[in-house]
Parts: sequence; structure tokens; C-alpha cells
Amino acid sequence: MTMLPNIDEAMEDARNGKLSPYWQNNLKRECLHGELSAEERLALSELNCILSETPQWSSEEELCHDMENIGGRVRFCRFWNEHYSMVQLTEDRNGEFTVAYVLDTDASPEMRREAALLVQKELAECMQEWGISLQNAPVPEQMKYASLAEAASHLMQILNDPESITG
Repeated sequence: MTMLPNIDEAMEDARNGKLSPYWQNNLKRECLHGELSAEERLALSELNCILSETPQWSSEEELCHDMENIGGRVRFCRFWNEHYSMVQLTEDRNGEFTVAYVLDTDASPEMRREAALLVQKELAECMQEWGISLQNAPVPEQMKYASLAEAASHLMQILNDPESITG
């Protein structure tokens, strides 16, 4: 399978300053796992030149922009450059909340635990700023949550067991 279409797409995004660190790392990982043709190596070299000359949006900036475009907002967001992981809590234009999370299964168990603990610490600080408390009862996974406290509590609970988070 050729990587050229993926590299070409990444170059287009990079020229526009929209190749987030998340996708940069994803592409690097894909390229490391396979033999690259001379044409692919040349394209990858060109991509690296573009990246060195053009500032890129972070994944958080992209998420904020996308949420604002649909009338929502980002309440909490954490992306990692070191591994393929992210945690986010967003509010849609109807005042409902959505959570999303991925902890890189290729990262070591220790790295996953450290990432989960860091997010719990950052999210606890946000919850304090928002004036909400962690709910004591388990909060089941749902597509949408009616309250910020419910969504944040679910995230805190799921992060207690980082090994159960796949993706």
C-alpha cells in the first residue's frame, strides 16, 4: 500500500497551517511501519520542509474552531504530541455535552496511567473553576450528557482505569 496519497493530503493541510501535531504523529507512525518508495521519501521530505516553514494549528485550536462553527464550544481538551491520545469535553449549541477520549494502545501502561492522571488533575481544576462537583454514583457512558457535572464525572470515572480505554 502506498503512503503517497496520505502524504499529499498532509502536505496540502500543512501548506494551509492545518496539520495538527496529532495528525503529524499519526503519519510519522504509519511511515515508520512500512517501506517507503523513493517517491514517498521525497514527498515526506517536502512535507517536513513545509512543516518547518509554516506554523500549524494545534488539534485544540482546530477543535475549538470546528465547535464554534456549529454553535458549540470546547469545555476541556487535552491532546498529546508524544503519543496518539486525546481527551475532550464539548458543549453543543443545545447545551448538551459530549465526551471523547483515546489513550494510545501502543503507549506503555505507565505512559497511559501518567496521561490519565494528568487529565484527571487538569479536569479537577476545571471542575473547581466551573463550580461543579464530582458525582459519587457511577455515570454510564452516553452519547450526550444533560449536565456538565455528569459529563465531567463520567470522564473522571473512565480515567480511573486507563487500561480499559482503547483506541
